[in-house]
Amino acid sequence: MTRWQTYAKINLCLEVLGRRRDGYHDVLTILQTIDLADILSFEPAEGLSFTCNIPDLVGEDNLILRAARLLQRATGRKDGAAIHLEKRIPIGAGLGGGSSDAATTLVALSRMWGLHMTEANLNNLASALGSDVPFFLLGGTALAEGRGEVLTPLPPLPEHWLVLILPPLEIPEKTSLMYASLTPREYTSGSVTRHMVRSLQAGRPLEPGLIFNTFEWVAFRRFELVDAIRQRVVEAGADHVRLCGAGPALYAIYAQEAPARDLYDRLRSEGLDVFLTRTIQARPTCLEEVEGKGDSPPASVEEPGKEHRIGDATLERLGR
Repeated sequence: MTRWQTYAKINLCLEVLGRRRDGYHDVLTILQTIDLADILSFEPAEGLSFTCNIPDLVGEDNLILRAARLLQRATGRKDGAAIHLEKRIPIGAGLGGGSSDAATTLVALSRMWGLHMTEANLNNLASALGSDVPFFLLGGTALAEGRGEVLTPLPPLPEHWLVLILPPLEIPEKTSLMYASLTPREYTSGSVTRHMVRSLQAGRPLEPGLIFNTFEWVAFRRFELVDAIRQRVVEAGADHVRLCGAGPALYAIYAQEAPARDLYDRLRSEGLDVFLTRTIQARPTCLEEVEGKGDSPPASVEEPGKEHRIGDATLERLGR
């Protein structure tokens, strides 16, 4: 059995430029991996099977199974796998957990089945699964264009600490709903994102004031609870509170750990579902390889004394 760590992401900038003729939208976004992660386990088997610590995620349409089947069809292989997901990234929150799981499945099964897939071939398969799946093959800091599948690596963002806040809100078909709620007045030129790209390429510190997300105009207007929680976070001391992807999760970002930890403790004492995490430069990681080198696993793997990184309410809800 091999175990893989599959990372979440945030959007440092996310601009929607307009609607395309094919029905999709053109976006310009800067993506960043963070050390909050799911754990995927793979074992050789006769056929394909999938289990999860959250039973509701088990089904034929799960993106992990779709990724495995796509890899079989693309290569003509009949190999199987028993796949288990330990879900830790909040579901449907704008953190890209499902897409990250799919990307890791492609990488892990390609290795387990001895397929020797090229990076280009994996990228093509990832694009067929979803617009943001290719990013998780790359990880780190990257500019995404088109539907999100055209990627340009950017200089690594120095470590920043984040407080993630998860509103108690489930939005069915969230991504399609949020895109459908956009009107031409919410479309932007991409200038904010390009400004941040130039700043990162010049090696300047991240400017929190440049962090921008088109979907905030929709989310804060359409979902009063999200806006109310954003205001609570501001009142607790955060200078900039931004939406994760299409939401509804929010985040505040800091260059140092101490102020992030202070905000985390304050919000947790108020009963909010919060995470303390940090930015990392990482693509899908095989934990056995990390442990074999004698390195410490990334902080999002359970370690003694590290339990504070995931809020108690989330741990309870995820069945841990």
